[in-house]
Amino acid sequence: MFENNKDADEITVYLMENGISGESKVKFQQIAQNYCRTIVMLPMLDIEKLAGVKVVIPAYNRMATCGRLFIVLLLPESIDRVIYADCDTIFVDSLQKLWDMDISGYPIGMADGAMNTSYRELLGLSREGMYFNSGILLIDLKAWRERGAEKAFLRFLESQNGYVPFPDEGVLNAVFDGNIFRVPLRYNVIRVVFAFSHDEICRVKALKQFYSPEELDAARRSPAVVHFTHNFYMPLRPWMQGCDHPYVQEYLAYKAVTPWKDEPLWEDNRSSVSKAYTVFCHVMPKGFMIWLSKIITVDLTPVMHRYKKRKQSKQERR
Repeated sequence: MFENNKDADEITVYLMENGISGESKVKFQQIAQNYCRTIVMLPMLDIEKLAGVKVVIPAYNRMATCGRLFIVLLLPESIDRVIYADCDTIFVDSLQKLWDMDISGYPIGMADGAMNTSYRELLGLSREGMYFNSGILLIDLKAWRERGAEKAFLRFLESQNGYVPFPDEGVLNAVFDGNIFRVPLRYNVIRVVFAFSHDEICRVKALKQFYSPEELDAARRSPAVVHFTHNFYMPLRPWMQGCDHPYVQEYLAYKAVTPWKDEPLWEDNRSSVSKAYTVFCHVMPKGFMIWLSKIITVDLTPVMHRYKKRKQSKQERR
């Protein structure tokens, strides 16, 4: 991000952390100093104390969830606009146009998440409308403060008895439904864009609406932010051995100029079932693979979420 935004007059990074070592904090500060930028460490909040209800969030996602939903409580009141980014992203172009984007009347800007309408139903929303990905957010913090956004998030979590599929993303989609600015796909190019064609994405995700084929091709050719989201067809992340993502070399090139350049890549520690399914997806006819994946993603996964939600509701009533 520093390397590809050298023209920016000022950049301050607020790094949400939970137990980052002192040694790593020093390394982050060294990177910022090399670019004459600023990094501020932010300790994470306890979402369950805020919500007053047990919140079902996987441990690996808890920090990101807290950070996104309660960012207004973490940042100074003098800040009116912020770009939030997940840690599994790389910036390969300037963010200036995103930063300058006019989202007047919208509290938040997000890219389409390529998720079918069944996930909107899980949130209690109508099937009509879009579902957005929360990996990159353009946030109007002033609007959030005026609307009391964090209180609205808490009320929604309570109404769902603490269970929301894709916790922070689901809450943002529900609370801001119909009031989300759709940013260009190139600012959040998720992995499915590289794994499948436009027609295949719409088929495997059962999408009624998505970016146009031209928008998808433009984002694929010239991304600004590459988001290494999970994908069953291309499952390995660039910090793992054997990753075949088209932007793995860019990730490694950036890694090579950081204090972590000598850190070894992770081994593929997926379960044998996950590994077998990936191999199966690549050897079976693609049409059949898309059909089978659609059944799992569109039909079976929402059923699993409904079961977990009912289970959580029963536990809360006890």
